Amino acid sequence: MINKRYPRDPSKIASPSEKDAAFLRWVEKADEETRRRKAAEVVLKDRTTQARTSQREAKIARGEVVTLSRKQKAKEEATKAGYWSGGAAICVALFYEFCKASNGWIGGPKYQSLWQHEAMISTLTFLTTSVFAWVYKAAHPDSK
Repeated sequence: MINKRYPRDPSKIASPSEKDAAFLRWVEKADEETRRRKAAEVVLKDRTTQARTSQREAKIARGEVVTLSRKQKAKEEATKAGYWSGGAAICVALFYEFCKASNGWIGGPKYQSLWQHEAMISTLTFLTTSVFAWVYKAAHPDSK
């Protein structure tokens, strides 16, 4: 039976055939270690590529999510602004309808032409919209 371990001291080798067998075992071990190292390098390279790809994809996805949420937030804010602006215009329209129906203009009937002038209606609508915007901002401090 051949010794499975190669002795550390070459003087303890009994015969040239034993030396040859030990040499072949060490060559096999060296070849096996080379195969293992190469396989590990291939796996490591593949995992590194996957990790870098995943990082790139995650970065792109985060950017898209932020963009979507910003667009979504802007759309919601625009919708809210439209509602509040519409509410202000409706208030002005109701004020004018009330004044027409009651024939009770502020300052009396002699100021009716002033109140019905387009510049006055536009100014009143702007001011009412500004007041509504101020109320909205006060009620929703997290809004821009």
